[in-house]
Amino acid sequence: MSIDYRLLPHFEASRTRHEAARRVLPEHWRTDPRPEAQIINEHWVGVIARATAHQEGLAAMSAGRRSDISVDDR
Repeated sequence: MSIDYRLLPHFEASRTRHEAARRVLPEHWRTDPRPEAQIINEHWVGVIARATAHQEGLAAMSAGRRSDISVDDR
């Protein structure tokens, strides 16, 4: 099996954005033991992470830099 390491920075940035998004959620949401609540939390984490990626891309564009961050971070 061959691994394409060119994608590694994208996945690392995505993981970092998702971890940061989880920290934004209120603690009582993160510690809610209900499986349904955890599913909703992960949906919110995805929304926050995609919004962050979009903002990073816009900031890079306005600074005249090429953005290596995908705006659609799924």
